[in-house]
Amino acid sequence: MGRRIKFLLFLMTLHGSLLITSTVAGSKLFALPFGLTASATVVSYMLTFVVLDVIAELYGAEFSRLVINLGLIGMALSALYFKLTIALPPAAGWPDQAAFATVFGASWRIWLAGWLAYLASQYLDLWSFLKIREATRGKAPITIRALVGMLVGQLFDTVVFVTVAFYGSFPLGSTLVGQYVVKVAIAFVGALLVWMAVDLG
Repeated sequence: MGRRIKFLLFLMTLHGSLLITSTVAGSKLFALPFGLTASATVVSYMLTFVVLDVIAELYGAEFSRLVINLGLIGMALSALYFKLTIALPPAAGWPDQAAFATVFGASWRIWLAGWLAYLASQYLDLWSFLKIREATRGKAPITIRALVGMLVGQLFDTVVFVTVAFYGSFPLGSTLVGQYVVKVAIAFVGALLVWMAVDLG
């Protein structure tokens, strides 16, 4: 097996692992300065865009679309398995069934929000990343392409996820702003990571 295939398999595994991590962490909100909030999934989920851009640059759009679709399958399977494990009767004397159900039993709104936001944002990121390369005939730096792609994709991701997951639960303004501010900051770091990973690949 060549190094190129090994690197692709590593990237695909990383993408899937980060996605599953994100589905578990997505229901927790953490506090930010100035009264803003963000979902705990923000860092791991943002890194999936780094991986996606690296795959697009090294292996092309077809592989990137495959990874996106496989990611959705992985998210759905993990959701079903979490529901199954919650439904299994707890062993006698095991005291953590309620806590386990709380952590892994995300509501249908959280799952639906995650899936919709995932598809919209990852495909928009991929489209933007490749469109800029095409429009500039490959002259735009990869860091700029990655940054723009992530900013576009994450804007849609933030609006779709927060609105579908939390509408009616509490005012959304602080979470929408907080989530996107954090993503913008991570996107600048992520763009550099894309450049480094492509150079490594």
